[in-house]
Amino acid sequence: MLKGRVKVSWIMAGFSLFLISLLTYVYYTYQTTRAEIMQSVDNRLLNAATSVKHILGEKYLIAVNQGNNVSFADYQNKSKQLSEFAQALDIAYVYSMILKDGKVHFSSSSYTQDDQDNGKVTQFLDLYPEATDANISAFYSTEPVFEISSDQWGHFKTIFIPFVDPINGKTYLTGADITIYNLNQQLKESVSKAAAMASFFFFIAILVSAIYIYLLKRSLATDSSTGFSNHIALEYYIKKSNAHHMQLAVIWVNEIEDINSFYGTEVGDKVMKNLLTHFKLRSSTNCYIYRLATNKIVLLAPKEMSNDEFTELVKTYNFNTPVLTDPFIYITLCAGIASGNKSLLLENAHIAALQAKEGRHSIVNYSKALHDVKTQYQYNVEMAKEVREAFDNNRIVPYFQPIVDTTTDKIVQYECLARMVTAQGEILKPDAFLNVVTRSRMDGLLTRTIFSQCVSRFRKTSICWSLNITAQDMLDPNLSEFIAYELKRYPHPGNITLELLETQAIANFSEVKAFIGMVKAKGVKVIIDDFGSGYSNISNVLKLEVDGIKLDGALIKQIVNDKDIYLFIEHIASFANQLGLKLIAESVENTTIVTALKKANVALMQGNYFAHPAPHVNTVTEEETIL
Repeated sequence: MLKGRVKVSWIMAGFSLFLISLLTYVYYTYQTTRAEIMQSVDNRLLNAATSVKHILGEKYLIAVNQGNNVSFADYQNKSKQLSEFAQALDIAYVYSMILKDGKVHFSSSSYTQDDQDNGKVTQFLDLYPEATDANISAFYSTEPVFEISSDQWGHFKTIFIPFVDPINGKTYLTGADITIYNLNQQLKESVSKAAAMASFFFFIAILVSAIYIYLLKRSLATDSSTGFSNHIALEYYIKKSNAHHMQLAVIWVNEIEDINSFYGTEVGDKVMKNLLTHFKLRSSTNCYIYRLATNKIVLLAPKEMSNDEFTELVKTYNFNTPVLTDPFIYITLCAGIASGNKSLLLENAHIAALQAKEGRHSIVNYSKALHDVKTQYQYNVEMAKEVREAFDNNRIVPYFQPIVDTTTDKIVQYECLARMVTAQGEILKPDAFLNVVTRSRMDGLLTRTIFSQCVSRFRKTSICWSLNITAQDMLDPNLSEFIAYELKRYPHPGNITLELLETQAIANFSEVKAFIGMVKAKGVKVIIDDFGSGYSNISNVLKLEVDGIKLDGALIKQIVNDKDIYLFIEHIASFANQLGLKLIAESVENTTIVTALKKANVALMQGNYFAHPAPHVNTVTEEETIL
């Protein structure tokens, strides 16, 4: 209902705009035309009144002005000439006047056929009783005088031109009238034409706009490469459809990206067009086909089509038949099918298609089993927003866990671990938000944030502390520059240790080696974190020239129950001792593990057995005693 009201409002606004534009155009046309017509009329009146003097002749006018009589024949002849002249110019009347005893008299005048039929022909020296003030004042003027007036002969616009008799100095007038009705008629016709023209052009504009909008919508809703409807058309159809329940399949072409990179996008588009055509030829008239993306198509069907029939339609493509023969190209498909409420249809089918692709299935139907997957997606979106807000509101903070030298029971170092404080005050460990940070490319921001807070906290102390850093951080020139700048200003860079993963370091060996060289030149120590978690190789440690090794927590937890792991740790401890490398065991949870590590000659330990990560440290002394 609200959308309908919005549309009506837009229509009313458009119609109002048209009316305002039309009225403005008509008013402008009226004023312009009126000014042009009046200017033309004034020129015609001026020419006509001026010509009266030449038609009558100066001799005639002077004689009349001196009070001499004019013969009836001579007057009739002059009246006839003036009448023919007025008719030729389409002027109502032309005439001449004199002022006698303060009253206006005609000394000549044209006449019309109606005047003759009704006996209203003006005679010589007839009194003009309707003379206006403007008429009389014209005898005392030196310029032509215009006026609009009414009398027994009609409604006119008039001009009076004064002339001075050179003999006796008296003034006489020549004049001309034009009927106002004719002017109004011309203006009315002009306004009608303007309105008609404006309406015509408005109609043309509406027509052109409608065609343009139609073509634009069609262009936007069509995939230019294949000619099939695209995702815009799909979303619009779902939104506007009266059917609230439908079924939809998202079909994923597994090889299209490889085809595009090897043969080019033109061949890839041909593959997609042939596939779209394949489904179009095999689907019913009430089934719609769309190209959703570069490598995806959508089949949309009404709920009346059985699920088995719809699934069989998706299965009609034969993987053993080439989709193109020049060049020969074979493709495989995976699809996700969903049915139900149209608002969730595309999202659910896409989730099912992802599951099909990840599980290497040909078709996966969305069901309640996939609800947890969708919930996870929604959680990730919400968490990404919350992480961003946590960074913006300084709610990403370091927690500190001590590393203990068990030979002296003293804290020798703190590892700085990131924590996120939610808007509700809950403290989240990295497992809850670190994946979102990485996916959102905010890992560099995380390192910068924790590093800055640790530098501020420990700048005026002699406490040693360590921080995890990724290879991606090292490859970021801005972050590397930031760390280098902070290390220049830090009074005791030798108290800082950076921990990095061996697998990341080896994958980007030259860049990481350069970064390690830079920070070590400033006195910072570097150790390998989670050693033993994968294909660890002590030779890699030697190549990187690091200062120590931190054993992976999964190994430490098994040291008591797995003899081989115990021997491996004992061997690494012996080797580290020979090379002068610091060796740290993390995730130490109980006394049994502590005893086994001591037996394997591992002295530096970290874990909840000694202390849980906390938001503060004891900064009274450089070394702290474990109670």
